[in-house]
Amino acid sequence: MPPKRDRRPPVISDVAACAGVSVSTVSRYLNHSSHLSEDSARRIARAIDLLGYRPSSFARGLKGSTMRLIAVLASNTALLGSAVTIQGIEDEARVRRHSVMISKLDDSTPSSLAETMSTVLDLNPSGVVVLRYDAVAEKALAFLPDALPVVVIGGRQGDGHDRVSLCEKEGGRALTDYLLSLGHSTVHHVQVPTRTDGMSRSDGWESSLRAHGAPVPHAMRCGWEAESARALGRELASAREVTAVFAGNDELAMGLIRGLEEAGRRVPGDVSVVGFDDHPLSGIWNPGLTTFRQDFTRAGRSAVGLLLERIAARAAGEDPPPRVLDVPGELVVRESSRAPGRDGARAG
Repeated sequence: MPPKRDRRPPVISDVAACAGVSVSTVSRYLNHSSHLSEDSARRIARAIDLLGYRPSSFARGLKGSTMRLIAVLASNTALLGSAVTIQGIEDEARVRRHSVMISKLDDSTPSSLAETMSTVLDLNPSGVVVLRYDAVAEKALAFLPDALPVVVIGGRQGDGHDRVSLCEKEGGRALTDYLLSLGHSTVHHVQVPTRTDGMSRSDGWESSLRAHGAPVPHAMRCGWEAESARALGRELASAREVTAVFAGNDELAMGLIRGLEEAGRRVPGDVSVVGFDDHPLSGIWNPGLTTFRQDFTRAGRSAVGLLLERIAARAAGEDPPPRVLDVPGELVVRESSRAPGRDGARAG
């Protein structure tokens, strides 16, 4: 007798594919939304019947109501900014008597993102906070039904959602302005692998250079890993025209410094290097890292506040225009930057 094979139970994305509609349309059907055509409703009902789909027992137990649950979507929860932002979300949610679920977004296979989003929607959250730092988070937004309150952290303006801005463009401009004020003729840049949509730290770098009439070098990329930045630093050491580098985050700046010095270039004696975020190790790194401090905790807490206000407004039958809340940062000057051509290697 052949062994019994396990069969994966159908999920909401299977229903959507069978009915020829989006996951968010199926979600609206399951939540008895009036914003649904008769044809779509008929096709979804038939797909549910054919597949034998049933919402999770947990969601069924809610009987159509939402929990005091906030879903947080992030592509990389290990990055400093994401981890500290999530901590802020959890702290504020706890004060407001809401629970938090965190879903790591992944689009490594055609179905992985859809399955993650179906799991999130099956839990029927009160609202969603999206850490919108890359293209995967952008794709995830398309799965969320219009009726579900959503706040994004980062990303571009004008997409119809409440938004918390970390003022990254202003930070990139402040760092570049500072290096130019020291006398560097231009500033080279190592980008982090996020979207540049007019509001990013990279956009701030370019904006500063153009405003000062300085040359705009080609931006470099090396991924998220400090070890990759270390290799890039060894390559850059031979480029004697490079006197200032703005690394897209502090981990990349640390790797870059290591690589430059291994190849015989002093920081900041030969090359000034600045980072972004104010990593906990930035102040004790050798040399101390000039950076732009972002208030990730405040961003997370502010996102929860915006989300709960939106939920309350919807419950009262109101739908005010989307809001943008700015969480400004600050320039932190340490020993990794100085005027070009100054003599003397640092001690240590």
